Amino acid sequence: MADQEGNVKLPRSLRFYVAASTFYAAVVFLGVQFLYTLQLAESGLIVARRDTGDVLSSIQIVSFVIWLGVSLIAAMVMHRLASALAGARSAEERKDQELAAIFGLAAALAGPLDLEDIGKYFVTGVRGVLPADVTLALIVYDDVLEAFRTVAADGPLGAPLAGQTYSASALPAIVRTRVIDHRQSLVVPDTAKALDSWPKLAQEMPAIAKARSFAALPLVSRERLVGALILLTDRAGVLTADRLQVAMMMGQYVAGSLHSALTVAEAEARADREALVNRIAQRARASLEPEEITRGTVDELGRVLGVSRVLVCVGASENDLAVSYEWDAPGIAPAGVGATDVPIARLAARLGRTVVVSDVRRDSRFAAPAGPDDVVREDVIAAAATPVRVGGRLAGALSFSQIDRSREWSADDIRLIESVAQELRLAIAAAEAYGQQRKAVSELERLNRAKSDFVSIVSHEFRTPLTGIQGFSEMMRSEDLSIDEMREYAGDINKDAQRLNRMITEMLDLDKMESGRMQLHREHVPFNLVVSDAVGHVRPNAPAHPIAVHLDPTIGQLFGDRDKLTQVLANLLSNAIKYSPNGGEIVVTTRREGEAVHLLVRDHGMGIPKEALEAIFERYGRVESQATRHIQGTGLGLPIVRQIVQLHGGTVWAESTVGEGSVFHVRLPVGADERSGSVVEAAS
Repeated sequence: MADQEGNVKLPRSLRFYVAASTFYAAVVFLGVQFLYTLQLAESGLIVARRDTGDVLSSIQIVSFVIWLGVSLIAAMVMHRLASALAGARSAEERKDQELAAIFGLAAALAGPLDLEDIGKYFVTGVRGVLPADVTLALIVYDDVLEAFRTVAADGPLGAPLAGQTYSASALPAIVRTRVIDHRQSLVVPDTAKALDSWPKLAQEMPAIAKARSFAALPLVSRERLVGALILLTDRAGVLTADRLQVAMMMGQYVAGSLHSALTVAEAEARADREALVNRIAQRARASLEPEEITRGTVDELGRVLGVSRVLVCVGASENDLAVSYEWDAPGIAPAGVGATDVPIARLAARLGRTVVVSDVRRDSRFAAPAGPDDVVREDVIAAAATPVRVGGRLAGALSFSQIDRSREWSADDIRLIESVAQELRLAIAAAEAYGQQRKAVSELERLNRAKSDFVSIVSHEFRTPLTGIQGFSEMMRSEDLSIDEMREYAGDINKDAQRLNRMITEMLDLDKMESGRMQLHREHVPFNLVVSDAVGHVRPNAPAHPIAVHLDPTIGQLFGDRDKLTQVLANLLSNAIKYSPNGGEIVVTTRREGEAVHLLVRDHGMGIPKEALEAIFERYGRVESQATRHIQGTGLGLPIVRQIVQLHGGTVWAESTVGEGSVFHVRLPVGADERSGSVVEAAS
């Protein structure tokens, strides 16, 4: 250290030896002078006082210089010896201190500890063997997420490192290659001299940018990388391989503790995860309804993970994925069933594996979206997704979102998500198999009922005209009838034969339509004229039912099959007449609606129950009641109407109020090359 004048002081021990040597030389000088004087006086060699003094002075000066030199040399030797002894004692004390720190750390790490406690004890122990200006951070490696998490940090430059998580893929290449892959130490004594690697390393990891000396030491236990020790300081040359030996030795102690803590934590998490998965599996297997399975599974999983939103997406490919079920935490706005903007789910489906994103704002995979569907919702910050495959094919994906904050997904989170997805896959597969089996059974039952209905209807509807034909022909054969009577009976026989022919034709036509073998002969048809003609053919056979016709004169020609459109009108009018009481008015209306024609046939009959409004358009679908038992019909008229309308690209439906009547609606597209026309309104 410098004194107030700026001069450098000698070591205290050396100053002591120099003073002692000078005093010793002075004593020797005075003693020699006295002895020499006595000897010269006794020998009579002293002639004059002045001469004697000069001789003695010369002799004594030489003697003094010799003794002084010898004393100074002795002082230097003694100082070196004392310094060596002090250094040896200091090294011994430092060694004892390091051993005490190692044993203290080993004792502190004994017993079960969590990662944070291990980090605290380790930082305290290592701090005692490192300079005070060295910053150290203990980071633990998650091999499932391939990420490091800081569990403890201490030192002047420790703030940027505390509480951070670093993806292994995002670490600087030299750290990733040397420390993670090869598990070797990386030591940079002077970052200013490492111009080939340090600038890029500091750029990729800003938390260490201020370091002048840096080291990253891998922590390995039982061939498993469990973490790393990061050391840095703002003084160059402080961190070298030799000076880090003790820290590396202590690191191996903590590596074993980290391995044990990770193993215990993984076992506990695995037990909790298996318990949750078992609960979900039991609930899922207790039901064979896919919607119920999904709802119960997703709701519990969302609460356990503590996420903001869980989306169940279904689709056979990544581009087909759409939200089919959604769970939201309280206060979270729903994304909406049917939404397709779930890019994290599409990415998981495309890659065929679980995908996690800690912060979408910093993830390059979502920085430059290819299209509007690739844009993550603005409120989503962190997300995870895993695909769901059933029978080797993509069935959908589970998507998990964290709103308004980033999230580091742990290995336990990922394992839980994947385990639940696996159970969900099995449950959905079982439910789908059961659903298919149930559907097949229902179809068989429907076919069996249809067969029974067919046999019942055919036996009833065919027996009536056959009975008439048989009776009239028997009378014509056995009785002596006049010509007029024979004509009358022949007319009745012909009517029953036509009825049989019509029923057979209807069955054959419906079969052709349902199998796609029916061909339409399209032409430009004046629709209002077709309606008027159909009403004109029906009126003579329904004198007890007034029929009112209201036609929209703006309707021109419709591109369709005239005969089939006439059949639609005939079936609807016949149906209205059969189910209306005598005197019940039937109203036929047409109106133009954009590029379509709307036909309405209204009756004032008994009406149709709401639950039967769709069934009446099915094959043999009839409303069976005491009031309809006497009404003849095969149940094929309305199914034929629907097939013809659908072949024309239109729709048909019914509205009804029981006791008041029904309205049948037919909506048909006008088609190509429409030409306007005019039709009159008629009523009777």
